[in-house]
Amino acid sequence: MPPLDKRIKKFIKDSIRVAPRISEKGELGELRTGLVSQYPQTRKDAIKKTIQQMTLGKDVSSLFPDVVKNIATNDVEQKKLVYLYVMNYAETHPELCILVVNTFVTDAQDPNPLIRCMAIRTMCMIRVDKILEYIEIPLRRTLQDDNPYVRKTAVICIAKLFQLNKELCVEIGVLDDLIAALDDSNPMVVANATAALTEISVMDPDAVLLLDLISSHVNQYLLALNECTEWARITILTALTEYQAKDSIEAQQIIDRVTAHLQHVNPAVVLSTIKVIIRNLELTQPQSSNSVIMKKMTSALVSLMSTPPELQYIALKNIRIILEKYPELLSKELRIFYVKFNDPLYVKLEKIEIMVRLVDPANTKQCQLLLSELKEYTMEFEPEFVSRSIQALSQLGIKYSHETFVSKVLDILIDFQERQESYKDECCSAMCDLLRHCSTNDEMITSVCAILNAWSDPDSMLQRDDAKCNYIWLLGQYPIKFPSLTEKISIFVDNFVHEEPLTQTSILMTIVRLHSQLPGSILQNILELATNQTNEIDVRDLAMMYWRCLSMPNVEGLVKQLCSMNLPQIASTLDKLSPDVLEKLLRELSTISSITLKPQVDNKNKYAQHQRVIRGKHLDELKDIAKNELAYNMNDEVLLDFDDNDNDDNYSSNNSNPIQNSSALDDLDDLFNFGNNTNSNADGSAIEQGIYDLDIHKKDNHDQETSSNTQELLDLF
Repeated sequence: MPPLDKRIKKFIKDSIRVAPRISEKGELGELRTGLVSQYPQTRKDAIKKTIQQMTLGKDVSSLFPDVVKNIATNDVEQKKLVYLYVMNYAETHPELCILVVNTFVTDAQDPNPLIRCMAIRTMCMIRVDKILEYIEIPLRRTLQDDNPYVRKTAVICIAKLFQLNKELCVEIGVLDDLIAALDDSNPMVVANATAALTEISVMDPDAVLLLDLISSHVNQYLLALNECTEWARITILTALTEYQAKDSIEAQQIIDRVTAHLQHVNPAVVLSTIKVIIRNLELTQPQSSNSVIMKKMTSALVSLMSTPPELQYIALKNIRIILEKYPELLSKELRIFYVKFNDPLYVKLEKIEIMVRLVDPANTKQCQLLLSELKEYTMEFEPEFVSRSIQALSQLGIKYSHETFVSKVLDILIDFQERQESYKDECCSAMCDLLRHCSTNDEMITSVCAILNAWSDPDSMLQRDDAKCNYIWLLGQYPIKFPSLTEKISIFVDNFVHEEPLTQTSILMTIVRLHSQLPGSILQNILELATNQTNEIDVRDLAMMYWRCLSMPNVEGLVKQLCSMNLPQIASTLDKLSPDVLEKLLRELSTISSITLKPQVDNKNKYAQHQRVIRGKHLDELKDIAKNELAYNMNDEVLLDFDDNDNDDNYSSNNSNPIQNSSALDDLDDLFNFGNNTNSNADGSAIEQGIYDLDIHKKDNHDQETSSNTQELLDLF
């Protein structure tokens, strides 16, 4: 160990910071001065400040030659920052990134595996076709690397390369190397290879036979599960979801191997495991082991309710789909879903949805407990939560389907609407739903009609379309319960044109139903309004049908039959998923489809993105374009200069020093071995003029196509 005084001197020498001279150009000039400093730490600090400005959305692309000069360093952190800078401008300035290809190729052979990974990853992020000439050898070398971290990065790069140029991937045969990576000894490489193959299959289903590959590597997946990270487990479990077991024995083996992951701390792993179990559960033979698996699934779903609110919301959405398939799964866990005082509103609404679905109609005690709980919820202060609780009361009463229990629910609703004036819409819809379920109970009918008949101005008290529709249906269904029937109907007829479609349809059907009890002018008026003053096709067609039936001779029996028909009894007001949609959603648990309740649309191009790729240009031409843009940026106005008074002076002083700019380009040539080939201003102007002429030509063609398409449309008429 060196003496203390030498160590102190070395520490002082390394810690010296020479402040760069404040440039007259502003902040961008300071950054450029720091990037070319002779002190390593000063250059590193300047790179960090450049990345900071880039993160804020400011254009620092003019610093490209000064930043990439710092790429040749043994400091991994500094190299990572430079790579980050290059990747950011790969999308917006792909022609600049061609200048650092030689450095990437060299770094791909670096002894440090982290640098090798960064080099191959960055090369695949640059969307320039000409870079593909250099990426084949480094990619193949990293695919056979001794370090598994490098290999798992390389297999992901194949998917990126396929997105850029799938013909090249097939030609050089890297897809075969990717398929061979499924047999790798490292589980992370297997998981990354699976993810890459999945992405490639989405982009082009004919490129790889994904299902066949998964079928032939099921055992490898099951063995690798216990040794993977969380992300890798999710990837492998998602792949196992696509596999169809050959028989009940294999399905049971898969279930037994993945059941242990139901106890994982990550909710995404738990949901992915449940997805695999549900996929194979139907193929197993009915036996006692299924009940054990169900109990484990129940415990796993219950454990998800102890997560943060955001994760609870996702869990509740997935539980809603699972309960559609297995309604008895959580029938004994009602209390777990009780609403807490500190739950966000979106969690409260989903909990109510779940509680109504999982309650067992055969369990009277459980239904009574939920009824008391929902009654308490109606006393809360959040309007949306109270409205959903009122709806849940009617859903619970219809699900239990006993008149005594329905009468209790109705009494709660009647008492609530008398105390709360702002929830008339919800109460009206809920009470009418209960009457449609128990249409033979005269006591309930009398009570509801007496309450609604006492409303002085129902047209203004009811705001929602469904509430008005139910109220008008009640007028037509029980007209003798409303002494002032004509007056109440006339209010809605006068405002018919301004009503929404459901209300218009209900008004039309009710008046035709009661045409013998109402003045003839109301019938004539409503038919004219429905056929002439509405834009709804369904309402207009229904009015025309009624008008023809009423106009035809000897059709009293038909009209009487139409007017005497009753709506069918409501068996349930809970939303149900169709069997096909349910099966798709069960295979898409823990994805965005489980949140929206809409299966993914099969679209080959859903992952296609706009590619800023320069095609059809030679490498020398790309180099010339890059150097021209660098020269232009050096002579351009400083975007980061916040001193408005010195902008003109800075611009003129910058233009007056072309020697400095040319020396920067010469240094860049020496660094990356591009030789002494330089491009003149005339060539740059010619390229810019050619691009301008091409844009003008495209614009003219577009205008011609637009005018021709417009003329064709006009010719149709």
